Amino acid sequence: MSEPMRIRSRPLRGVAWEVRRALVLVALALVTGVMLGPPGPSAAPAAPGPAASAAPAPLLVLGVSELSWASVRELAAGDDPQLAADAATVLQYAAANAPVNLVQRTIGENTCPADGWVTLGAGMRARADVSHTGPEAACSGGSWAEATRLAQADGYGTEPGALATALDAAGVGYAAVGDGAVLALTNAAGPPEAAEPGVLPAPAGDGTESAGERASASTAAEPDLILVDLMSTAGSPGGAGATDTESASSTTPPGPARAVHALAQALRELTAPARVVVVSVADPQDPSPQLAVLPAGTTSPRGSDGTLLVGPTTHRRGLIQLTDLAPTLLAAVAGQDAVAASGLTGGVLALPASGSSGASAPSTSTAGPVSAADLAAVDALADDAIHAVASNRAVIPMTLALLAATGAVLVAVAVGLRHPQSGRLGRLGWAACWASALPAGIWLSNLLPWWRAGAWAPMAAAVTATAAAGMLTGAAALLALAPRLGRPGAALLLTASAPVVLLVDAAAGAPLGFNGPLGMNAVVAGRFYGVSNTAFALAAGALLVAVAAGADRFATAHTRRRAAVVVAVGVPGAIALAVDGAPQLGADVGGALTLLPALVALGAGLAGVRLGLRRWLGVGLVTVGVVGAFAVADYAAGSRTHLGGFVSQVVDGRAGATLVRKAAALTAPFLTSPLALLALVIGVGVASAAAWWLRRTVRDARAGVGAYAWLVAATPAWPGPTLRGLAVLVVLEVLVNDSGLTMLLFSAAAALPALAALLLSRWVGRR
Repeated sequence: MSEPMRIRSRPLRGVAWEVRRALVLVALALVTGVMLGPPGPSAAPAAPGPAASAAPAPLLVLGVSELSWASVRELAAGDDPQLAADAATVLQYAAANAPVNLVQRTIGENTCPADGWVTLGAGMRARADVSHTGPEAACSGGSWAEATRLAQADGYGTEPGALATALDAAGVGYAAVGDGAVLALTNAAGPPEAAEPGVLPAPAGDGTESAGERASASTAAEPDLILVDLMSTAGSPGGAGATDTESASSTTPPGPARAVHALAQALRELTAPARVVVVSVADPQDPSPQLAVLPAGTTSPRGSDGTLLVGPTTHRRGLIQLTDLAPTLLAAVAGQDAVAASGLTGGVLALPASGSSGASAPSTSTAGPVSAADLAAVDALADDAIHAVASNRAVIPMTLALLAATGAVLVAVAVGLRHPQSGRLGRLGWAACWASALPAGIWLSNLLPWWRAGAWAPMAAAVTATAAAGMLTGAAALLALAPRLGRPGAALLLTASAPVVLLVDAAAGAPLGFNGPLGMNAVVAGRFYGVSNTAFALAAGALLVAVAAGADRFATAHTRRRAAVVVAVGVPGAIALAVDGAPQLGADVGGALTLLPALVALGAGLAGVRLGLRRWLGVGLVTVGVVGAFAVADYAAGSRTHLGGFVSQVVDGRAGATLVRKAAALTAPFLTSPLALLALVIGVGVASAAAWWLRRTVRDARAGVGAYAWLVAATPAWPGPTLRGLAVLVVLEVLVNDSGLTMLLFSAAAALPALAALLLSRWVGRR
């Protein structure tokens, strides 16, 4: 096999010229018959004659920015006839192929086009735009050198240009047209070669061959893969004529109108069959899932949900990640062995060998209307993107609402217990029950389309969650009428609602937690399935309280208390641990490391067993062993969820950087944001004052002094071990999860109202 050909465009003379140039390369490759099937190290030469006609179609990537399915639908329905025709062209093309949403998130809240392109070429999240390190607020362009420097600082182990490196190793030719495409295919050996000598200087490097040496082996071969940045413009800063910085597209990001026009024009000029991948790599103005179109016949290892592909790494309908494209493109032109050898960790979608549907349609300047049936998939994708954006905007208001409701109920309970009356305690008990049901209500609110309320979506989510919690509380009130259950039993069932709903949802693929008002979403894109940090903190906090109350109730009815406690704590605890830690269910590393010690602390306290240093060391070893078994099983199965992915990082030496990055995430907000530091100081102050007040109040009550003295005789023994278990929980979850102190707040918001509800249900009628 000949050495790979690396082509870079001349300084740009306009988008249309560059697209035509790329399409000429595609057509020439087809005519000359040099496009081979997916090559491997031992690929045989293509047979002459009819066999050559069966060679895979060339692979062409058309990249834009700031284009989502919602914006295309808006332009198609707009008043501008040209833009409406352009949007209709894109919609028709999407209807004939495989449209998906694309997670544009790289590193940080905003993704600039340079970040998107360098991430596409790296196969891992990266950033390159200088606005991340300078005073510029807007995207201003980036370079491979900047991307490399930032990759080292970010600690993700990203190698900018990993796709180009893998293509070189596989002997596959490739070309880049436009600034962003050049940035994507630049690696340590330099940028893609210019078609004509002298356009680029030989790249600097220690021990690497010169630019001329890399291109001298074969000048007749045409590239197997062509990347085209449709948004590049003549004279852009750091454009194609840049020297050692290889800057990507750069000025103020153009709007969806320009993107859809450039894309429609390129699609109309596709007169030769080609496998075309359309992708919007970034939208710094509106961080939301972007559009992408894969060739018809593309398959996912996770199958399809209706007409939409299921993302290999997201596990979500119609949602893939930008990091999935590098291994997908590499597999399409070089085979799966090349992907395995490359170290690229993204998911691989299998592209067909034939050209995209509609890619060879006659050129037209206008497009007719698109049928409602053809738009069904696009409409679903647009709604999913709106859902993700609404979820991201609702997280902070919902968090504040949850904490405010919890605080208000706890203050009301503290005041009410000073002057206990049966009727008042009853009302406070149901208020605490409602607060303990709020986490489940927030998850259940995702059953209704609150995200379609536009700017009022966070308010709609809060109202829906409040109503859902109220319905759960009403159901508990009806169950309390049952003689054998009573108020304590009903309160216990309501306390269990949060861990049951959240963990069952995670086991089912998180249909309620994903893009929910307080869950993971496709904008932040930290997790797409399983148990998120927020879900774990809420579920674990309520779980410990429910298990403690249930175990005490169960053990009271049995003569062998320790054995009963082991069963009552161990059975639900083992189920919760399995759901949280199993790779194909919760896939939660930090949660599994936290939950087992917390359950042990709770069970030991309820059974009256003291845990010394040796026993805690044993607990630690068992915990690491259980989590390690989950991770190794996931790695061996090749599924590579969060657990298996960490084992993979241990194997290739990237685990240390990951641990350092996660540790830094605990302190970075307080070191970089004065407001965050102020909030931490205030929070610590409030928590310290509350702890001091609680300690003094408990001491006085045990001495028979103060308004709360009556609680000493009325309080059962199980709250003490529960609080110790919760202390173990919050300390560990703060230390091992990169969400830090927010874990403590969520666990407290779930556990304290539940504890108040259970105790008040016992105290009603005693005063």
